Amino acid sequence: MSLRVIPAYRVVAKIVKEVQHLPLDPALDALGQRVQSYVHSLLTMVPASFAELGQRSAVTQMGDPDMDSLSKALEELEASSVKSLAEEALGRCSEALFRPDLDARVLLLPGDGESRVLVSQMHGVLGFSLGDQAMMTFVWPVPGWQEWLTYTIIHEYAHLVRNHHFPRGVAGGRLIYLKTQEPETLLDAMVAEGIADSFARGLSPQCSPAWIQALPAEREKRVWLKVRRRLQVAEPTEIRRVLFGDNDRIPQWTGYTVGYRVVQGYLNAHPQTQPAQLVGLTARAIFQGSGYEEAVEW
Repeated sequence: MSLRVIPAYRVVAKIVKEVQHLPLDPALDALGQRVQSYVHSLLTMVPASFAELGQRSAVTQMGDPDMDSLSKALEELEASSVKSLAEEALGRCSEALFRPDLDARVLLLPGDGESRVLVSQMHGVLGFSLGDQAMMTFVWPVPGWQEWLTYTIIHEYAHLVRNHHFPRGVAGGRLIYLKTQEPETLLDAMVAEGIADSFARGLSPQCSPAWIQALPAEREKRVWLKVRRRLQVAEPTEIRRVLFGDNDRIPQWTGYTVGYRVVQGYLNAHPQTQPAQLVGLTARAIFQGSGYEEAVEW
């Protein structure tokens, strides 16, 4: 297994020092261009569509930062040995779910200190995977961020391994499973998040994310009527709407909560099974073996 943690925040810190003397707009433009170019060089092994997403995200997740605040945050990350924390989390992952054939890079980058979602809801850490070859992790130091970095790394590791089992590509604006040429559905996405959160909770139980417990029972029962009709939807915009909520008809974090409860239902029904063993099972098999539908409609 080859998992390499890349402290990309160090290069960002160097770029910040080199552009700080410029007026604000030219400084932000130069920062964005150089960070995007740097991330491009780190993602040459990733399929082009995923690499483009990674490049854009490196800039958009950083926002339009105040240079002094960004410099201080980068100094704090360096002083906190964030690279070592990430490596320790990956070590715990490999003990629980060893994949000798996994070859991936873990990029550590600064996030947006002005983002309410990152700072308040995500506890200063946000991550996502690019197939099975790269993990993007964005960090802004807030109280307790270290624990949530560990949780996020573990969560995304589960995605890397699942993506290795079920490789995907982009076609026609949708994610397509390369082995079957079937599109990723809402059910697939929810169950994948439920597996990742169940795996992370098992290795980092001190973290209790709001997104896995966002729906009281009665509200879950009501919103399930809407979710159930969309389980086979493959449109990315609609999948995201249900996963994250739309501040209107779909409550925040609906898909994450439902996915977690589906996976927990499966684990409860199969007590000899560990979350790590679910990464190779289809979402349909997990859903059918979970008893979730019967439980929520009762």
